[in-house]
Amino acid sequence: MKKCLLLIVCCFFLAGCSSTFDESIDTLLKNGITSNVSITNIYRTGYKYYLPNGMKTIDSHDYNEVIYNEKYPFYLYVDVVSYFHRVRVDYEESDAFYYSKAIQYQDHFGYLQVKQLENDKYFIEIMYNYAKIEVIVTEKDIKGSIAYAIAILESVTYNDTVLGSLMGDNVLNSNELEYNIFETAKSESNYLEIVEQYDQYKNEDEVPDTDFIK
Repeated sequence: MKKCLLLIVCCFFLAGCSSTFDESIDTLLKNGITSNVSITNIYRTGYKYYLPNGMKTIDSHDYNEVIYNEKYPFYLYVDVVSYFHRVRVDYEESDAFYYSKAIQYQDHFGYLQVKQLENDKYFIEIMYNYAKIEVIVTEKDIKGSIAYAIAILESVTYNDTVLGSLMGDNVLNSNELEYNIFETAKSESNYLEIVEQYDQYKNEDEVPDTDFIK
């Protein structure tokens, strides 16, 4: 039953990753955050999440991960300390960007910001559910990349017992956080370092996701 539900949701939601998808980003975002898919297939210390078909994790260190699809590396950071303390910072929308939107659904919050760069490139930052994804894509892949990202972020599930133990043992220290998910990037330079590091994966043969129309 769960597999059937996931297939139905993916066909409805992830089909939006087509470059010819007609829905607005607003609608795409709404469909993603309200999908409520409870299936997960990636398990980490203190959290787990769903990785869509056609994507793979190529690096994982502490709460930082690099996830690759057939075209782009996605940088994921999961802020378990802010989750544990239920930190909340509101996002201020701005007309200065290609797209800027505060996200609110039930007790989850975040933002989506798309910044236009040079040479038909766009820097996507999406923070939701105490996790954040960054990726640089071409304009035709903006919607598809947002769909990939929100599918991952919406599925993140935290283990309060494990995180409570880590906090009690001082394994997690808020003073040692290297990344602030609530603050938008001042530039895309940090992400570009990741792109350069994992650029060799572009030429690898990837298994395509049949839910994504090219």
